[in-house]
Amino acid sequence: NPNLKPIRATNLDAAFEYYFAPRSLGSLGLFHIDLNNYVSYGVSQASYFNEQQKAFRTYNISSPVNSKGKVQGFELGYQQSFGGGFGALANYTYADGEEKGGKQLVGNSKNTYNVAAYFENDWLNARVAYTYRSAFFNGLDRASAQNQAAVGTVSASFGVKINDSMSLSLDLLNLNRPVLKYYADNGDQPTAFYVNGRQAYLTLRAKL
Repeated sequence: NPNLKPIRATNLDAAFEYYFAPRSLGSLGLFHIDLNNYVSYGVSQASYFNEQQKAFRTYNISSPVNSKGKVQGFELGYQQSFGGGFGALANYTYADGEEKGGKQLVGNSKNTYNVAAYFENDWLNARVAYTYRSAFFNGLDRASAQNQAAVGTVSASFGVKINDSMSLSLDLLNLNRPVLKYYADNGDQPTAFYVNGRQAYLTLRAKL
């Protein structure tokens, strides 16, 4: 739809952070977002030339359209250093979003969280993390709704400082080989399954 307007949002946020130890904190955040020109899916009218009638006709086209929506919720965060370079962190977000008229908001998972453990010192760092997001409305597959089921992924990263000019890092993604499951109106109507497989990225950085 070439007539889409850019998304604009009005945000209201409030946050409280408590630093209870060095490199350690607990946090609470509240948020409310009003979305204008939010990109949804619906029907818009477009004019096309009809070969049989030899004239332009107006058709109803299923396509992205501008709408309004809102998201509100809260965030919880925790991070703590246990000493010796070891530590852990976790965060959770609850986001209640809806489009005008009570429709589902595209891409909005009500529940997301991350849990990670790490080790770091002057020359070595390592981290293992688990990330989860609940099911969400993914848009339209032609004229039918498409949703993505809840999914959790495991990732890890390792880094070594070789010297002041060079460092080496290894990033590992999708270690648990998650299956992305798409379905129509409910889980009994599957439409697609994707397995992206494990991925590894080895990076050498150098600076002059």
